[in-house]
Amino acid sequence: MAAKLSAPVDVQIELTQACNWRCRHCYNYWRSTETATEPGRHLSCDDIFRIVQELTTNQVPSITITGGEPFSRRREVFMLLEMAERTGIHASINTNLSFVRKEDVKKLADEHNSVSILFSLLSAEATEHERLAGAPSGSYVRVIETASLAIQRGILVSLNMILMRENLHAMEITARLAKNLGVRTFCATKALPNTHAPNSAFLLSAEEVHWSLAELMRIEELLDIPVDILGCYPRCLLAGTPAYQRFSHRTCVAGYTTVTIGADGNVRPCSHMETSYGNILHKPLADIWQKMGGWREGEFIPEECHGCPIVVTCRGGCRVNTLTSGLRNMDYYADTRHLVGLPQECLASRLSEEISDIPTKVMVCPQVRFRNEPFGALVYRTDPLAIVLVNHSAMAFLKTVAEKGEKFDLFSFLERSGARTESERRNVEHLYRKLVRKGFLITPANH
Repeated sequence: MAAKLSAPVDVQIELTQACNWRCRHCYNYWRSTETATEPGRHLSCDDIFRIVQELTTNQVPSITITGGEPFSRRREVFMLLEMAERTGIHASINTNLSFVRKEDVKKLADEHNSVSILFSLLSAEATEHERLAGAPSGSYVRVIETASLAIQRGILVSLNMILMRENLHAMEITARLAKNLGVRTFCATKALPNTHAPNSAFLLSAEEVHWSLAELMRIEELLDIPVDILGCYPRCLLAGTPAYQRFSHRTCVAGYTTVTIGADGNVRPCSHMETSYGNILHKPLADIWQKMGGWREGEFIPEECHGCPIVVTCRGGCRVNTLTSGLRNMDYYADTRHLVGLPQECLASRLSEEISDIPTKVMVCPQVRFRNEPFGALVYRTDPLAIVLVNHSAMAFLKTVAEKGEKFDLFSFLERSGARTESERRNVEHLYRKLVRKGFLITPANH
C-alpha cells in the first residue's frame, strides 16, 4: 500500500546548512569543497510559512527538523515548531545539542512538550567524540549536560551513535552512558559513504556490521535499554542471523514514505542525496511527489535484486550505500549468497503483534486522523506519533465507529471486515492487534 501513497508520511526539513561541527562521516553533500553550494544557506520565515502550508494541504503528519545544526537558527526552530503544532503536525528535532541553551530546554518542555529530540554522540569517551565530530574541546561536556537537562524536564530524548571502525569498540560504554542519562532509545547507525571522504576508510566491513548488530542486541538485554538502528541493510546480509528478525523492519524509505526539504527549498528523496525533484518554494509538493514515483515503483532497485524472493520487502537496501556512482548499483553490503538454501520461513520479517492482554471492548482514540488514499487511508495520531495503513473496508469501519464513539471488540471487527478465508481473518486480526498496540484503539477507561 505504501507504494501508492498520495504524499509523504514524514518530511525532513533542513532548516540551515550551517553547522559548528565537522563530523568526518557527515552526509550533508554541501560539505564537499567540490560543491558550489553556499554553506550558509537557510530557510527564511516566509519559506517556513510556505512549506508548512504545503505540508498541511497534503496532510503530512510528521516532520523532522534538522540541518546543518538547526539551533544555529533558534528563532526559526521555534517558529516551525509553533506552526507545526497549530496545524496538527508532529515534530521532532535532530541536533548535536551544542547550541541548545537552558532557556531553549525550558521553552521546549513548557510550550512544545510533544517534541522529541535525537542527538548525536560518537563515543562516551570525550576526546574520541570530539575528534570524530570535529568539535571543539569542551563540546562533549556541554552535550551531556544539555541532554541530561532535557531528560530531567521530561523531553523524550534518544541518542544516535554513528558507527565507524574507530568507535566500534565504544558501543557498550556509550550505551551505558545513554542508560544512565535516561534516554528513550540508544541507536547505533552505520556510517555511509559521502562525497568529502571518498575513500570511505571509516566504513564498517560486513563482518563488523554483523558484530555491531549482535552487540546491539546483547546491550539491549544486558542494560535493559531500548535499542534501534536508523538506517537499513540489505536483507541478504542479515539472512540466517538473529539480527534478521530484529532489524529487517528497517528498509529504504527514500521517496517511498519520506522526502527531505533542503535549506534552499529543493526536495530530495533522501537527506543523503543531492538530486532534487523540484523546489517546494515554487512548486506544489503534490507535483514534486508525483515526479518521485519511480522510487515507489522500484525503478532504482538493482537488476541483480529482481529475482530475489524478498526484494519486495527489502527493496535492495540503501541506494546511496555504494562506493560507485549510480542509483541502481548494489548496496555495499549486499551478498545474495547468504540466501542460498535458507527455508522460506526464515525470510519472513513480520514482527509479532502479540500483546499481553487484548481489551474486551475498545474504541477509536479521539486523536486519530485519516488521510484518504487510493488504497484506503493513512491512519495516524501525532501525540505520540503512530501511523498505520488500512484498506477501504477497514477505513470505513474505523471512521463509522469513531464518529459514533462506538465500542467494539475483535469479534465485531472481524465480522464487519468482510474477511472470508482463514488467511483474510488472520490478516484482520493482525491489524486489530497492531491498532491496539499503537494506541489507535483504546479501552473506554483510557479516554
